[in-house]
Amino acid sequence: MKNLNIETTDGVAVMTLSHEEQNQFTTPFLQEYNAELADLASDRAVRGVVVTGAHPKFFSTGIHLEWLMGQGMADLKNVVLFTKTLNQTLLATTDFPKPLVAALNGHTVAGGAILAACMDYRLMPPDRGFVRLPEVQIDIPFWPGMTAIFQAILPPASFRNMAYTGDRFTSAQAHEMGYVDELVDAEGLVARAVELASKLGQSKTRTYAAIKREMRRQVLHLMRTEDPKAGEALLKTFENATS
Repeated sequence: MKNLNIETTDGVAVMTLSHEEQNQFTTPFLQEYNAELADLASDRAVRGVVVTGAHPKFFSTGIHLEWLMGQGMADLKNVVLFTKTLNQTLLATTDFPKPLVAALNGHTVAGGAILAACMDYRLMPPDRGFVRLPEVQIDIPFWPGMTAIFQAILPPASFRNMAYTGDRFTSAQAHEMGYVDELVDAEGLVARAVELASKLGQSKTRTYAAIKREMRRQVLHLMRTEDPKAGEALLKTFENATS
C-alpha cells in the first residue's frame, strides 16, 4: 500500500497514514483509505480499528489545496472526482460499523480534524500537536454533514469557537472543549487506542453498528443527501479561480 499501512493484532487493525509528511488529502490517497476501510469493515477477524499518522508531527492537515488547484487547472472533472471521493470518505468513516479510534499523534487540522471527528473516539498526547479548523480563514465553508458531526460530538460553544475563529487549540484545550476524549503520552498513544478499540470490539458488531447509526442518523442523512450538493460549491470556487 502506497499511502498507508495496516497491521492487525488480536482483532484490532492499526491503520497508519503515510501520505507524504502531513497526510494531506488527494484523490488517490482518499481512494486508498476508502478501499482499506471497506476491507476492514468486511473482515470478520477485525473487531476494531485504530487510525494514526506515521509522522510524529502530523495526523493530517486536510485537503492538499496546492495539489487540488493544479488538478482544477488541468481539468475541472478532477475536482468533481475529488469532492465525490471526499464525501465518500467522510460517509464511510462516520458509518463504519465497528469501533473506530483516532490516535491523533500530531497536528490535526481542517479536513484532518473533520475526518477524526467522524471517528468514535479521539486520543491525543498532552504535549504534542494542535487542533484547528481554519475553514473560515481560507474561504471554504463546512458542508452540512461536517457541521452536523461536530454538533454531535461537541458542546455548542466549543464548536462555535473552533469554527468562528480558526484558532489553534492545544491538545489540552481540545480535551477541555470535548474534541479530544483522552490525553495519553505519545509513547503509549497507539497502545492505549488499541486497548480501547479492543474493549469496544467485544460487543457484537451488528449491535454496535446499529447503535452508532441510530445516534448518527441525521449526520448520515446530510452526508448522503446534502453534502454532494455542497461539493458543487467547492467546484465553483475552482471555476472562479481558474477562469
